[in-house]
Amino acid sequence: MNIKAIDIRICRFYTALFLRAILLLSPIMLLFYEENGLSIPELFFFQGIFYLTSIIFEFPVGFLSDMFSRKKLLIFSFTIFLGIVLLWIFFKGFYIILFGEIMFGISKVIMDNTMSCYLYDYLSANNKQNMMPRYYGYLNFFLAAGTCVAAILGTWIYSKFGFKNLLFIQSLLILISIFLIFTLPNIKFKRDTIKNKFYKFFNISKEIYNNKSIKYYILFSGLLTSISILFVTSFQPLMQNSMFPITLFGIIAFTNHGTRMLSGVIAGKLLKNINIKALIIPLFLLYIIGFCIVFFIMQMKNIPLITALLFIICLIICLQLTFTILHISRIHKFISIEKRGNLMSINNFISRAFAFVILISSKLFIKDLGLQEYFSIIFALYLLFGSYIIIKLYKVKDLV
Repeated sequence: MNIKAIDIRICRFYTALFLRAILLLSPIMLLFYEENGLSIPELFFFQGIFYLTSIIFEFPVGFLSDMFSRKKLLIFSFTIFLGIVLLWIFFKGFYIILFGEIMFGISKVIMDNTMSCYLYDYLSANNKQNMMPRYYGYLNFFLAAGTCVAAILGTWIYSKFGFKNLLFIQSLLILISIFLIFTLPNIKFKRDTIKNKFYKFFNISKEIYNNKSIKYYILFSGLLTSISILFVTSFQPLMQNSMFPITLFGIIAFTNHGTRMLSGVIAGKLLKNINIKALIIPLFLLYIIGFCIVFFIMQMKNIPLITALLFIICLIICLQLTFTILHISRIHKFISIEKRGNLMSINNFISRAFAFVILISSKLFIKDLGLQEYFSIIFALYLLFGSYIIIKLYKVKDLV
């Protein structure tokens, strides 16, 4: 097949994912929750439910993605998201939002597990599988670009037209993305059995547990990732507490996603020149600084200074993502090619499990103690658990 035909179809695929990544509610989610009678504790709690859903469905969806058409699963994922948006247009309330977050978690897991598989299958069917790193890099760029667009566009649409019109526009974007997926070819691939999938997963889990060079790096990466999720989730409550204008909600969200896009570039520059061990303690200390910044923001109302401090946290998160990319790249040499998919599932599972525990605990701590006390408890646990992992890492001779 002509390479131009391949590129045109992949461009339609990228465009569909780009439109799906434009989550217009993301920069103003707290305001949407409040319009539905919810509060800050529910924001953290529902994000915890989202990650719990991701944990529960991570492996079942992984099995399904090897048994059913990738194209049909993508359409199913996008259709679930469309259903959530329509539900939120016509209904309000605690349980409506809760059900939507659960279904969104399922939709997100299906998309995450399917999109890269579809891309590889499509390239492989056209004898272009050696170009997967390049095309996968473009895929992640378009996803990140979609979140950046959502950060600005979402706040603007809300400030001009309100939530209901914003959700109608969101549904239109999803319909276009579903149409684009329908136009893609249905690629045949070699299906694996559930028995083989379980067998492979059990073996890779055992291999990781017995290899300290992998195990403690996965734990450290998971811990930092979960704290990054906590920081990002707290941005909107912190800005609301400091009486930020709505437009700044979008600018901060754009900054967060923009700095995330830089992490891949930074990792590419550092990959051959830095030992991952050298990043462990600096990152651990940077996250201590991040906690201190959050505590400081809670006590002040100076919008320009808070904006600058939130930008610093975004840079810290960018460095964490750089570490995660380096960490995944390095541990690949310990794992055979056919086990790398399961390795990524386990790595994602650990990160989501940490995030779930941290966010779900907010339901208890924030209501009974307050936001500052909640962060103090998480900070203490971070110091304790993080120090333990670092001690273990430095006792390992064959560091990654």
